[in-house]
Amino acid sequence: MDTQSINYKKLLELIDINLLTQHVETLSQWERLTGEEEAEKAVDYIVEDLQKHHIQHNRYQFDGYFSDPVYGQVSVIVPKKIDIRAKTRSFGLHLPQGITGDLIYDFDSEKRRSVNGPVERFEKMKDKIVVSWDYYENYVKKIESAGAIGLVHIWPSTEDAIHEETVGTVWGTPTIENVDQLTKIPVVGINHHDGLQLLELMRDEAVTVNLKTIVKNGIKRVSLPVATIPGEMDEYILISGHYDSWHKGATDNATANALMLELARIFSTKPCKRGIKIAWWPGHSNGRYAGSAWYCDHFWQEINEQCVAHINIDFPGTKGNVNVVPRWTSLENAQFIKDIITSLTEKEPSRFEYLPRGADQSFWGTNIPIHLMLKYEPIEEDKIYLTPGGNWWWHTEEDLFDKVDVNLLVRDTGIHLALLDELANINILPVNLINFITTSRKIIQELDKSSDQVFDFTIVHQSLDNLTVVIQELSGSEVLDANKYNKLLKTIGGTLNRLKFSYSNKYDYDNTFPFRPYPGLAKVKDIYRSNTPPEEFLFTMTFFVRQRNRVVNEIKEIMEEIKRYLV
Repeated sequence: MDTQSINYKKLLELIDINLLTQHVETLSQWERLTGEEEAEKAVDYIVEDLQKHHIQHNRYQFDGYFSDPVYGQVSVIVPKKIDIRAKTRSFGLHLPQGITGDLIYDFDSEKRRSVNGPVERFEKMKDKIVVSWDYYENYVKKIESAGAIGLVHIWPSTEDAIHEETVGTVWGTPTIENVDQLTKIPVVGINHHDGLQLLELMRDEAVTVNLKTIVKNGIKRVSLPVATIPGEMDEYILISGHYDSWHKGATDNATANALMLELARIFSTKPCKRGIKIAWWPGHSNGRYAGSAWYCDHFWQEINEQCVAHINIDFPGTKGNVNVVPRWTSLENAQFIKDIITSLTEKEPSRFEYLPRGADQSFWGTNIPIHLMLKYEPIEEDKIYLTPGGNWWWHTEEDLFDKVDVNLLVRDTGIHLALLDELANINILPVNLINFITTSRKIIQELDKSSDQVFDFTIVHQSLDNLTVVIQELSGSEVLDANKYNKLLKTIGGTLNRLKFSYSNKYDYDNTFPFRPYPGLAKVKDIYRSNTPPEEFLFTMTFFVRQRNRVVNEIKEIMEEIKRYLV
């Protein structure tokens, strides 16, 4: 075993397993829905623990807009009366009196989760309640615009439980510009078994149902605790995870909250070059990342100038989730991440994945070069449930302490301890610009190949070619001033990440629709004149041209920034 691995393993000795267990047991006794009494009790506990260890902290409070799903029901009226268990979706339409309509099955949703397809696919949905395997936000808005009056979503894997979910389309609290984009139809979820029975009934004859939803939408005042551990310099690492949960949420996300408290305790007495901020977000579940978005809005300048890395933590220490998959932007240096994970799991990660649209990634507008989140999942043969962590209890009443593996939680705490220790003390930020540009070129080439030829990517290819030359020159230069070089990496890295993970300006947020890298350009994927209505094709083209201008100009500014540094 090499010296580095030994050092990583020695960090495990700093972890107090009894404290971790106590934190999870305490936090998971409460139903921590944002803005409700027991969620605030969880914040009380977090703050008291920070006080106990004399850690500097703030308990921010703010007003946000939240959507609490209360009740959902599907009642078959014709051809026979049947009540089907259901859960309404957060940010679906509140319709306590119910709405009655004929069902229509979206056969296309069996094959793919997509809003593309023949025009008649959606035209048939007018004035119908749609039964589908798809519930993503872009799909909900598509069928809503087609005139559908409701959606019944069938879960794709066979667990009996019904998962809480959301169809909120707006990132964070809505503004006067986007509040009208909120979902305007009722949406419920049913389990796989009941879904198949409903489809069987629809196979033989017309089915009419009453769809009833109770959704509590409104403003709540909520808490957001942040611990601050100063370093030798102004730069800092942001660690984050949501404290709110569906039900008691032991693995989602009390385990992460415990891990974060343990990081705060350990680093409060461990001198570091860079500072550390640890933030517990509200509104992840019922506010569409309202907490992290509020924090970014109100500390934008500080984050933009001083934050060099963001690590988000979600359901560590989950029973059965022995594999660790890093999620990144591809700008981060893969080797140091691999070394840490391999050292503490004795297994090299099988793959790297891009960060998803969720996970409180509210910071693309600021210049943060390093973004990380670890995904935990079972071994391949145990992946039978189609949930983010592969666990049937995800987002249900059964996510209780018995689903926690404390030994895995110690391991996962150790991984984050090592990542944070490395990032807080390394001289030059561990980024790989050449790898980022290489992967970006492949992505753009694939988008070009899988879209109509009138979507002209020529100038984007040229810009990336030119950037490659400048990046290679930068990578071959000697670093004489680490602080100056890190500031350059922060500026250009933040811009590159923003282009790859967002289509919005620096001060706003994308919608919550499913994500592809370079989302501003990726809208054209699989779009051809032959499969797209003329109006939609024109609108897509207009969006593409504007996003192409954005990408080309931002790359030009990056090159100018690098050239100024090299002079």
